[in-house]
Amino acid sequence: MARHGASLLLLLLGMMPALLVAVRINGKGREVLYLAKGDSVKLGCPYVLEPEDNGPQGVGIEWIQISPERPSPENVFLSYQDHHVNYGSSGLQDRVAFVQTDPGQRDASIRVADLQESDTGTYQCRVKKNTVAVHEVIVTVQEKPAAPQCWSEGELIEGGSVLLRCFSRGGTAPLSYQWAKLAEGYGGGRLPAGTLQGRAPGDLLIRSLTVGHAGTYQCRVTNRVGYSVCQLNLSPGPRDRVPVPGGRQAGIIVGSILGSLLLLSLLGLLIWALIARYQRKECQRACSDCRSSTGGTMPRPCAACAHHSYSPHGISYMQCQHGDGDERAAALLCNDGMRHQVTCPAL
Repeated sequence: MARHGASLLLLLLGMMPALLVAVRINGKGREVLYLAKGDSVKLGCPYVLEPEDNGPQGVGIEWIQISPERPSPENVFLSYQDHHVNYGSSGLQDRVAFVQTDPGQRDASIRVADLQESDTGTYQCRVKKNTVAVHEVIVTVQEKPAAPQCWSEGELIEGGSVLLRCFSRGGTAPLSYQWAKLAEGYGGGRLPAGTLQGRAPGDLLIRSLTVGHAGTYQCRVTNRVGYSVCQLNLSPGPRDRVPVPGGRQAGIIVGSILGSLLLLSLLGLLIWALIARYQRKECQRACSDCRSSTGGTMPRPCAACAHHSYSPHGISYMQCQHGDGDERAAALLCNDGMRHQVTCPAL
């Protein structure tokens, strides 16, 4: 019985080289990566060959993409066999390449450029010799938060309250908002007392404003693959100063005032032009009547001469009173406000 056991042990020892794994990938098991759209990434797949693998066949390498939207069939988008690199027909063919010129030299790592959200999926590296070793990398491509907008609402006066608001219109959810007061413009600092989280995720309420609240505030919007920031300056004024409304409200008020002043100015110019035109026509008509009634001369003696002025715009009237009590207009002077002494004609 002991002799049979010893024979079996010798047989197993003789078969052990054949039972050893010929290919081993130096990885940390399955990797999970969250990457930003537009970035590049290196998917590692270094491997070693055991000394026991002395077969004549070369190393074969395959990279396979398993998309969650298309679970089958397998998509071999890059392969290596007999010193030749082959590209598949997927959308990765123009953006993927082996890191090493000769991936048969124990490194099957690849680099993928300009990542797109459609690249999300499971990537398998398969290295074949006498056996097959597999390494998986789960890749999730997301979009970074878009540059947010920052603004304030409320009265920037001491003792008042102001609401700081921040909103990003793009980026893969969930988005996280965080406010901080910058310390002399370098990095984030702690928020001063009197600050509370608003109702919306990007809102920060500051109550009982003081000089200590003055400074630069930064809103940071983050998700798993990146972040974006915007900044806002606060400068509370004294209570006796006229409250300064928010930027949007101030612009509306100033624009309304300027528009009203411009409209009033144009209306005044129009009224002045109409009055001047009317008085100019009246002057011309009166002069014409005067010449028609006197025949261009003064045939009758004048007992008295009276000068009456009506010149809101430089128009003067002159009347002559004749001896028989009949009053006629002898002259009408339209000289833009310049008065002239006229002597009534003698007998």
